[in-house]
Amino acid sequence: MNKTYQVAANKEIVQLMNLGHVKQRELESKLGADLMRAVHLRRLHISSSANVRLEDLPFRQFDYSIVSGACCENVIGYVPLPTGIAGPLIVNGRRYFIPLATTEGALVASTNRGCRAVTESGGAIVFVYKDAMTRAPVVQLESAAKVLELKRWLEDATNFEELKRAFDATSQ
Repeated sequence: MNKTYQVAANKEIVQLMNLGHVKQRELESKLGADLMRAVHLRRLHISSSANVRLEDLPFRQFDYSIVSGACCENVIGYVPLPTGIAGPLIVNGRRYFIPLATTEGALVASTNRGCRAVTESGGAIVFVYKDAMTRAPVVQLESAAKVLELKRWLEDATNFEELKRAFDATSQ
């Protein structure tokens, strides 16, 4: 943190940014805990140097400590989305409500119907075997027990190769 930047006028810092002496990504570290000011300065810089209008992009009334250093860099604001709630959904005996931020019509209503169907049928029993991301063919089975049976069958290299050949024959 640099006290010089903390006491400098916004106009001075924006001038330094325009000259390339201060980079957008450095604002939070130079200003310390004043994350809102960093967002404001970045907006001023962008507006003055790129002739971009940001008035319609909200930036006040947001806790930037949630995203700073975690999930978004060079923050200039946030986008408010309508948020609906679906549920309850019973999973492993616990009741959940699911917030959905969307502008897609009927998404919350249809998700809610699915939650009701699952809940009224006794809820869902789920488990995570492995937390990973893959790009692979999808196999639909009728139960978790059948999934486990297929997994064990695929652990045999001969079976795996047989299924791989079948999938590869239909991919491009």
